[in-house]
Amino acid sequence: MAKVTVKFVVKANAKKAYIVGNTENLGAWDAKNAVALTKEDGVFTLSKQFDANSNVEFKVLAGKTFDAVEKGVYGEELANRTFTATKGLKIEAEVANFAK
Repeated sequence: MAKVTVKFVVKANAKKAYIVGNTENLGAWDAKNAVALTKEDGVFTLSKQFDANSNVEFKVLAGKTFDAVEKGVYGEELANRTFTATKGLKIEAEVANFAK
């Protein structure tokens, strides 16, 4: 199956940011295996390869634990973020709060 590169761009008020998701290369929902993003100019970025047209779900974490999962503006739970992997896709996410 063909691979495509997807770029994540995350705005978050955090020292560190990680992504965990439903694919092996995003930790397979195991927060200990979450993937670190690189912070540059106040924005976190990461590029990852996925099988073309695969459906991906993910969450942003402020640490390698679900105790630090992203939350909404009022601290509410959020649904998983989702996308279909296509060539040149750029995922932009803004995180309002984290659980910790």
